Amino acid sequence: MLPHHTQTDWLPAAMADDLLEYAIANEGRFRSGSILYNGEVVVDEAIRQVSVLDHLGPFQDRVAAAALAAKPMLETLFGLPPFKASQVEIEMAAHGDGAHFQQHIDTFVVVHNRPNPRVLTLVLYLHRRPRVFTGGALRFHALGGTASRDIAPDHNRLAAFPSIAPHSVQLLTCPSNAFADRRFAVNMWIHR
Repeated sequence: MLPHHTQTDWLPAAMADDLLEYAIANEGRFRSGSILYNGEVVVDEAIRQVSVLDHLGPFQDRVAAAALAAKPMLETLFGLPPFKASQVEIEMAAHGDGAHFQQHIDTFVVVHNRPNPRVLTLVLYLHRRPRVFTGGALRFHALGGTASRDIAPDHNRLAAFPSIAPHSVQLLTCPSNAFADRRFAVNMWIHR
């Protein structure tokens, strides 16, 4: 398994709570999540079932700055040579009843005839407390064999890893399926 890092209480508590409330208040802006499959951007709920928001509004710059502040530590932890970040790509994901994402990596050798610049993936989990969903763990998969490790999606927990690391989102059960009861994840990709 490639290395990974978790950190509890990654954002200041008030900011994490405000970001969660922002997501819930913007339910109407979420759309079906897509994947890149055979060079095409498609929605395939057999592979990935999720709703996504492409911009965090007033939180966008603060979350990007927090990701960039974590970059030097992550480079050291993962044994990556330091690189100049060209951007932080951000997506908020809302996982409701039946949500999942099959095993995948966040970077590819080439996308649209260009190298994909994603180097580091950071995922921040947010949810109302007490949590009313079950499942939805982030699962890291071994590069060979069947070993895996699950990371619980606890509120304001960060999971970070090299974008090449194989991972999946385990099936989530949310009996109410109310939008506010979902498992939210802020996906951040630091580009080279």
